[in-house]
Amino acid sequence: MTRYIIRRLLALIPVVLGLTLVVFLLVNVVPGDTARLIAGEYADEKTVESIRVAMGLDKPVLEQYKNYLLSLAKGDLGRSYQTHRPVAEELMTVFPKTIQVALTTEVISIIVGLLLGMTAALHRGSLYDRGISMFGVLGLSIPQFWFALILQLLLAVQLKWLPPSGYQNGFDIYIILPAITLGIPSAGMMSRVSRSAFLEVIPQNYIRTARAKGLRERSVVWKHALKNALIPVLSLVGTDMSRLLTGTMIVESVFTWPGIGKYGYDALFYKDMPALQGTVLVLAVAICLVNLFVDILYAAADPRVRYS
Repeated sequence: MTRYIIRRLLALIPVVLGLTLVVFLLVNVVPGDTARLIAGEYADEKTVESIRVAMGLDKPVLEQYKNYLLSLAKGDLGRSYQTHRPVAEELMTVFPKTIQVALTTEVISIIVGLLLGMTAALHRGSLYDRGISMFGVLGLSIPQFWFALILQLLLAVQLKWLPPSGYQNGFDIYIILPAITLGIPSAGMMSRVSRSAFLEVIPQNYIRTARAKGLRERSVVWKHALKNALIPVLSLVGTDMSRLLTGTMIVESVFTWPGIGKYGYDALFYKDMPALQGTVLVLAVAICLVNLFVDILYAAADPRVRYS
């Protein structure tokens, strides 16, 4: 297992280099003069040219990319055009807040989705099964921005149970509305995947053997069926965590949650290229690490999985 982890980490190096190239090229082909954005709309050409020379924007693209890689090696992601602060420092502030929402959402979706999927599989064809399947479809079909606004209107404005938006400490009352907004689609998908996984596991011979030995149904489900149904669930967890880390832009903007999604949205809106570049790169690396973590969990969940 240790060798496998080392190989996967080494394999991430060319992936990250490729990501840096893609991010660098995408940002550099965006219409607009970076030096002009920094200097301002009414700055004279002499000022703009001096900024261009100071930032190395007058050099060939390959040399600019080389300097960009050297800066990344030092942990320097540049300075924000808006705040004039290092982008790395700002990302270290906002990214943990997105992780808070993502982890809370994932815990909710795993608990709710697994329980619903297990119930639907054990009562296949019943009203429970149909209702849970309908919940899964609705959860995946509802637009998140609309659902977020409805939750704000109902739970915050009308009933006054929760604050409509904001951030305080992270894992507090302010996280409930964003977590519910993101958690309903995740729980819907989790219920459908876990239902299919349980339906494949329950007819297996080892389940029949466990029941023939006289084990209680609860023990058969939780100790035998659940462990063998976790592989597709873990795959979904990895995919869902990647979605939550990269897809929170709308939800964070609606609830003014100061995470990396809102940070990236503001950077895009104000054409803050260093901030946008750093946001995309950090999210891409985070997705690679999430996938590595999920692969490691495979072996822990299923002893049949072994990496040579």
